[in-house]
Amino acid sequence: MKRIIMGTIFTIAGVAHFLKPEKFANITPRFLPFRTFIAYFTGVVELLFGMLLLTGKVTNWQLGAMQKFLWAVFPANIYMYTHQDKLGISHLPDWALLGRLPLQKVMSDTLEDMKR
Repeated sequence: MKRIIMGTIFTIAGVAHFLKPEKFANITPRFLPFRTFIAYFTGVVELLFGMLLLTGKVTNWQLGAMQKFLWAVFPANIYMYTHQDKLGISHLPDWALLGRLPLQKVMSDTLEDMKR
């Protein structure tokens, strides 16, 4: 069940990168170049992870890569929370943006639990 939930989360997030790439480029910290490319690239990575999980064709090293990925994109979640006005998302409640931060740990721990 954890595998299906995590696979669904990664797949939905990956698809979202292609539906609204500008939103994902905007939450990429400004000091990074090629933000639109990063938005598409991370979308591809999330889709790949989602498909691996949903098909059950996932290995321990891939689960580890997923954990590292979650921590690599963590600064974007912090950036979203700290730059709400600049990103035009000040209408979102603080609790929703702040809640994304510990969610990264929960997801990483879930992936750790899935390792064989």
